[in-house]
Amino acid sequence: MTEIDLPDYRVGPGQLITARSYMIDRFVPDCEIISLPEKTVAGGKLQFRRGKVSLPAVATKGRAARLRHSMWPKAHQHIDGKILFDLRHHGPDNWAHFLNNHLPIVFRLCEEASIGWGDVLLVTPADIPAYIRAGAAVFGFETLPTDAAVSGEGIAFEMTPWTAIRTERAAWVRRPGILEAIRTAPSSGTALPQRAFLARRDTRVIANMHDIEPCLAARGYETIYVEDLSAADQLRLFQDATEIVAVHGAALAPLLYVPPEGPLQHLTEILPVGHMTDVYRVMAHQVGISWIGVRGKIKPDYVTASYRLGDAFKDFSLDSFEVDVVALEQSLDLAQGARRCNSG
Repeated sequence: MTEIDLPDYRVGPGQLITARSYMIDRFVPDCEIISLPEKTVAGGKLQFRRGKVSLPAVATKGRAARLRHSMWPKAHQHIDGKILFDLRHHGPDNWAHFLNNHLPIVFRLCEEASIGWGDVLLVTPADIPAYIRAGAAVFGFETLPTDAAVSGEGIAFEMTPWTAIRTERAAWVRRPGILEAIRTAPSSGTALPQRAFLARRDTRVIANMHDIEPCLAARGYETIYVEDLSAADQLRLFQDATEIVAVHGAALAPLLYVPPEGPLQHLTEILPVGHMTDVYRVMAHQVGISWIGVRGKIKPDYVTASYRLGDAFKDFSLDSFEVDVVALEQSLDLAQGARRCNSG
């Protein structure tokens, strides 16, 4: 096995704006501006080997599907003329996981092993969404959706720990060929705004959109639901926009592919209390743009659970939530002030 070391990554300080409350002054409600300290993202190792691979079948989901599989098992597939990468692990059906974890590894190992993208076959789960396959096609990768066993020539790899990819992935995707593939991918012709507000429809919905959308529209932001865009246009949006406000989620995955010296200057990330994470704060730092977080309003059910320090705080991850307009406006004003300082 060949081994690639992934060093630790040090991310700079940040700011998080909370909804107004009496947490500061019991007579006058106001937003808290939380200073986030520098932090270290732990690295790890990427090990790989090129040669003959035998990829086992994937466990079939659901009782009915398992019964069908036991009665009519899928035939083993042997592939010639392609280099296999098995991506049927760590949630490749999630747009962010695919763009931010799986593809960077494939890019890095193709470069390390001198493999052309057209020679690669990405083995994915049988039920992989069409937009994941479309995202792979932007870069010329062919996909094989299957839960059956597959064999042939391939790259076997292991990332330890899996989260170590966060330290180096931005460097792995900032290669001329990768950025050129995004620029030259067929466009749907949809006009993409320079100031974009990436909203959500099904989960982590902003319950008071009637307040938030007019606030952002007054500042020149256009509301976008990225599922209405093609995979290529989702990637291109981050190539062309100058400012983005977004609810935390997979819509932010193309942030990793922001080109050096590109027009994007700032990301305001709206975070629901039930899903606090700094993964895109780290990514923004890596690609060289400023970041400010806006935390949604706390619901009563969250309070007790948030202080159970031995339990993961996951039960409310997909909840709808409200955003304080004043907190959002403060974040945008702070971001504008920071840009003036940097330009001056």
